[in-house]
Amino acid sequence: MDDGQTKVFKGFRVQHNNARGPCKGGIRFHLEETIDVVKALAAWMTWKCAVADIPLGGGKGGVICNPKEMSTGELERLSRGYIDAIWEFIGPDRDIPAPDVYTNPQIMGWMMDEYSKLKGCYIPGVITGKPLSLGGSQGRGDATARGGVYTIIEAAKHLGIDLSAATVAVQGYGNAGSHAAILMHTVTKSKIIAVSDSKGGIYNEQGLDPSHVLQHKMEAGSVINFPKAENISNRELLELKVDVLCPA
Repeated sequence: MDDGQTKVFKGFRVQHNNARGPCKGGIRFHLEETIDVVKALAAWMTWKCAVADIPLGGGKGGVICNPKEMSTGELERLSRGYIDAIWEFIGPDRDIPAPDVYTNPQIMGWMMDEYSKLKGCYIPGVITGKPLSLGGSQGRGDATARGGVYTIIEAAKHLGIDLSAATVAVQGYGNAGSHAAILMHTVTKSKIIAVSDSKGGIYNEQGLDPSHVLQHKMEAGSVINFPKAENISNRELLELKVDVLCPA
């Protein structure tokens, strides 16, 4: 750690099924991560890839840590250390990690670099979700949210919901949640009346500008105390009468 102490972190990498191709799935940095959650998510990745007819299998990884309390240097050393522990079990033709909860393109870049160093050559295909400068893909940042919004649009057609007149609440305002709120606001013209993160939520029946909320979170560390909005709990958000509830 930055203070000179040595700290051991527990991490996991689960490969559920590779019958259709290399395992595929994100890496999560979370204080309450468990092997059971990682196993379940790896299984879901198997089914998601199969349903979408993508020639990949299911995998998932995680490290028990609190990235919010770690410096950039500590996160880099943790990311590289994680790859040092699993590099022999992953690769473009075996298991391809990606970002997930509290991991991002920078962390993927460190991991790809560490893997390439251990293999002795540049192998960008080992990790997806990297920065564009390191071989990442355009559109990757909002891909998860965009897929969710496309699903909402199709479901709304089936249910007869006019999304341009719909109210929306988004639980979770990380990468997926914030992009989902922005897309629902700009693409479907829906009214975002509530959003929340791990510290709490905000509500305004007249509607929120999700881009402004995201800027506030980046500056303040949470969506709570957003101007012209009422602070609410995550439970209260889930109990709101809205047309679309998006648990992100």
